[in-house]
Amino acid sequence: MKRLIVICGAPGSGKTTIQNYLLEKYEFPRVITHTTRPRRIGEKDKVDYYFESKKSFFKNHFIEFVEYAGHMYGSSYEGLELAFQKSKTVTIVLDTEGVLSYKKTIKDIQILFWYIKVPDVKQLATRILRRGESEQEVVRRLASFEAQRDMNIPAKLVSFCEIIENGMWQKTKNIVDKVLKEAASKR
Repeated sequence: MKRLIVICGAPGSGKTTIQNYLLEKYEFPRVITHTTRPRRIGEKDKVDYYFESKKSFFKNHFIEFVEYAGHMYGSSYEGLELAFQKSKTVTIVLDTEGVLSYKKTIKDIQILFWYIKVPDVKQLATRILRRGESEQEVVRRLASFEAQRDMNIPAKLVSFCEIIENGMWQKTKNIVDKVLKEAASKR
């Protein structure tokens, strides 16, 4: 049976770090998503994202898409299928509204929904700065409607999202391993 791990949370909460851990330890490939934002240093097209123009972005068949901090982000059916060609378990990072789209739309696969929580909100800015964004960009991102919405788990997600606290990385890895083991035993 196909399984999708959906990871959401505020900017800087560690969603991509957890997704990379799942790739490295368990070999769960990422569903590559689409964005119109510029590449960060070291990012590669078709590896980190499908980097799109505003015109090319809307040529895809989206499960969900959103404008976030002035840029378009979305996940397509094509991206999901390409990931499942590599493995029966894949991961994707979404915002909380995207999570709701997947909950409503995708019915034929097992989905694990994870909300990543940071114990200290000040850590978010520090983490975003560390990945190379300017202080001005950090302030803008954390002040956006979407970031403010995702700072805490929305009430609509509480009943089905596993909350994973990401404060200390070693502890977070242990929690992720435990949650995966429990999910495997319920299959």
